[in-house]
Amino acid sequence: MKEAPVIHFDCRFFYGDRPCEPNKKFGVFCPGCSYYEKDRSINDDFPPVPDADAQQGDESEKKIIIVKLDAVGDVLRTTSILPSLKERFTNSTIIWITKERSYDVLRDNDLIDEIYFTTDELESIYADSYDIAINLDSGAESCAIMNNLSADRSFGYKLINGKPYPINSLAMKWYLMGVDDNVKKANTETYHQIIHEICGLKYDGSEPNIVMTQEKRLRAGELAQKYSTKKFDELILINLGGGNRWQYKKWTKEGYTELINMISSANPGTGVGVIGGEEDRDFYEKVISGIRPADNIIKFGCNNTVDDFICIVFLFDKIFTSDSLCFHLACALDKYCVVVTGPTSHTELDVFGNGKVLYSDKVDCLCCYLNVCDKTVTCMNTLYARDILQTLIT
Repeated sequence: MKEAPVIHFDCRFFYGDRPCEPNKKFGVFCPGCSYYEKDRSINDDFPPVPDADAQQGDESEKKIIIVKLDAVGDVLRTTSILPSLKERFTNSTIIWITKERSYDVLRDNDLIDEIYFTTDELESIYADSYDIAINLDSGAESCAIMNNLSADRSFGYKLINGKPYPINSLAMKWYLMGVDDNVKKANTETYHQIIHEICGLKYDGSEPNIVMTQEKRLRAGELAQKYSTKKFDELILINLGGGNRWQYKKWTKEGYTELINMISSANPGTGVGVIGGEEDRDFYEKVISGIRPADNIIKFGCNNTVDDFICIVFLFDKIFTSDSLCFHLACALDKYCVVVTGPTSHTELDVFGNGKVLYSDKVDCLCCYLNVCDKTVTCMNTLYARDILQTLIT
């Protein structure tokens, strides 16, 4: 048995799936933390985190179940683990539990045999038994599902005393990155490396994947005709989306506007697509209002379905985006992608040799994971359109 690092699992401030308030405000963590207060609702002990059992590499039939519920982009990027599982367990059946919103990025993946939603009746799933169960999220909902699964070997996270908890030592690194911002900032591994480590798998560079079925290709052709994209020599998509969780996950309005105008005016043979998500509608309209009229600007709006979003990304040669669903789609479709990041971890991102990960060298607060920012000089307003232009125009 291996003792976990000093963590006050029974502290009333400790969540298990995100940093506690003292960690966010003051950068402190459990060893020597003066803010510890016993959670009086917890009466049982937290057991030591055990070492992982060594996986035997064999080709016998394996029944594997994966729990991955988070944002659609997170679900998509996790598909990089599928080739590794199939290579290790060649006769495996893979079942995936997710939320309905992620169905479109999973449904055509032929490495997944069955997909279930959290809204389904899961009693038959819980009554079954599995060779391997994997839960890569430390969120309470994912961990609760994991607690209901019966498997010979389990990897990732479950609930202990109502709090997310590592199943074995392989899951400890990612767990600590989730609860201590200091560990998160110090990380140098990509997400794909980390999730393979959690499962005791060797990582050989496998990538996330979106399957462009014949149906999707036909829809992409319809969109190409609707927006007259085939008349351009090159297509560059500027994604304005980034959601609302982290204020500075998106680049600045002024930056996007300047970049679009620069590409459009200097390269009339290049089609410049502009797209956003539903939650980015106000931001999208502000950027659009600053764009000079030009025949090579293609406005896709903010109300595209996930399927249409996939098809639009498929049509373009190069993508500029924040750390968002669009980034993960671009990687899964093997597109040249330039991704800009600030409050989230740039080291976790991988463009697989086909693009660039950009972040400011003018600030020392990168990877803060703060929802809002009160600084005047920020990770985003110190990134400039002229520099980003050089990564997109060759």
